[in-house]
Amino acid sequence: MLVTRVRVSALSGLALCAVVAAVMALVASFELLLPMAIPRYGQPTPVVMRVPTAARASSGRARLFDVTFEHRRVVLPRGTVLRPDVEEHRAAVAFDAARRPPTAARIGSTFLLYFLGCLILSSYGARYGHSRLRLMRSQVGLYAVMVSMLAAAKVMLLFTTLPAFWIPTAAVALWTALSFDRKAGLLLDMGAAFLVASLTSFDVMLLFALVSRGVVASLLFVNRKQPRQMIAAGLGGGLVAAVGYVALSHVFEAQAGIAEDLALGWHSQLIGCVGGGVLAGLVAHFGREPAEQLLGHVSRARLLDLTDIESPLLRKMATEAPGSWEHSRTMANLAEAAAASIGADSLLTRVGAYYHDLGKTIQCKYFVENLLQGEATPHDGLAPEVSADAIMAHVVLGTKILRDGGIPEPVVEFAYTHHGTQVVEYFWNKYQERCDADAAVERLDQSHFRYPGMKPMTKETAILMLVDSIEAASRTVEPPTHEKFVEMIRRVIFTKLASGQLDDSGLTLVDLRIMINRMASALVNMSHGRIKYPWQRDRSDRSGERPTLRTPEDAQVAADKIDNLDKKAVGAT
Repeated sequence: MLVTRVRVSALSGLALCAVVAAVMALVASFELLLPMAIPRYGQPTPVVMRVPTAARASSGRARLFDVTFEHRRVVLPRGTVLRPDVEEHRAAVAFDAARRPPTAARIGSTFLLYFLGCLILSSYGARYGHSRLRLMRSQVGLYAVMVSMLAAAKVMLLFTTLPAFWIPTAAVALWTALSFDRKAGLLLDMGAAFLVASLTSFDVMLLFALVSRGVVASLLFVNRKQPRQMIAAGLGGGLVAAVGYVALSHVFEAQAGIAEDLALGWHSQLIGCVGGGVLAGLVAHFGREPAEQLLGHVSRARLLDLTDIESPLLRKMATEAPGSWEHSRTMANLAEAAAASIGADSLLTRVGAYYHDLGKTIQCKYFVENLLQGEATPHDGLAPEVSADAIMAHVVLGTKILRDGGIPEPVVEFAYTHHGTQVVEYFWNKYQERCDADAAVERLDQSHFRYPGMKPMTKETAILMLVDSIEAASRTVEPPTHEKFVEMIRRVIFTKLASGQLDDSGLTLVDLRIMINRMASALVNMSHGRIKYPWQRDRSDRSGERPTLRTPEDAQVAADKIDNLDKKAVGAT
């Protein structure tokens, strides 16, 4: 039985969000659940104590009350001996006491906030996001990354005195943009910023800095093939966050105090804004491989390794199914060009083309491209339903071979999506003709002739499905002109659209239009003619064959031959 990738349903999505929200609530309230973390006067603090910024009202002489907004946060290093006569110590103890012990209502409210946030992310991914965000594997990976960032932020806040602005939440946005797309990166950045801000009582200035830093970093990360750009993108996001922090300080306090803040060194909020951006870029760059694995993405280094034609699986295919291997190589060139033309992952598409038909190495003679010239097909002696089973089996067998060989699932996905859920039309029609001719034949419905795979869920797998049919049909196009290829490609695409195979692929009409022209041009170039060598022309003349005039040069050579023959004939007379 073929096992395909699991999509997120309404029920499974709710269950996943509930589990993730519970884990997040536990991480956020971790120190409040430990009796040993309770601060006491006269004893060193077990963890760093932080009192977030807030508006404060105090009595004044000229007016009844003076209201000030102090963005100077109280931070007591771990190991500080608390004294009741120090105002900051009293504030820290009072703030901590107000949160202990965490009541059921407080924990439930925290859980509810996280649950709603996860539900928004899950709903967006399932309905409007990148097509791979509809998969359970992808959403689990995203939540794992966010929980990891939340845990890292919690550790940093509890055991260092650095400002929270140093927390590299923009790395989540960069990893998501690398593995999926920029829109998903922007949304995940907001989610990560919300999580970290929840640890500091939703500090407005911190939330603004984290969101702006991640958004700008995602926008600046334009070339996913160059991961080093993550560092520059993080720096750019940090600079924008620092500028926004200064502007927001003026809004709240009518002053920024830049010089005083910078004098704090590593504990400066402005330096934290910029430094956190740089740190996010470095974390995203050097941690991209484990992050990609966690998100279910395949790194470029791994894809390049898979293109090695000396790898065992590709050698197996070249040896046992040489015709299918040549078909796959031709498809790889065409699919790569089509993917590059619309900004899809061209390298992943090429690798998918190499491996998608590996199941044909089992009983390779059932496929016409592996038959020798004049060799009889084994289908001649089989019933149509048996032949259809033999053809469809290569999807299941190829998937099993790839998974047993340790090939990443995004590459395996090409094996069970390149035919989607289409019908094996040739044998289905042949079976219907047999039923019409023989009333005693057992009646089967169309489901027995339908491939057991799944519809393409990414642009890359959809491109391979189209190219699989286009490359085979291109061999029958005469003459091989651009207009003829465009007509054939449009017919193939319309057939896939009409059968609903491209519904989940994410391909737009603009993408299809661009790919039609690009693939038609590629096929024209692949079908170009060549001038015959002299020995080929001489052999053609001796055999009495009429030479094929593929180019103007061929026509000129033929005209010169006719002139020479005429001159010889005149001389002989």
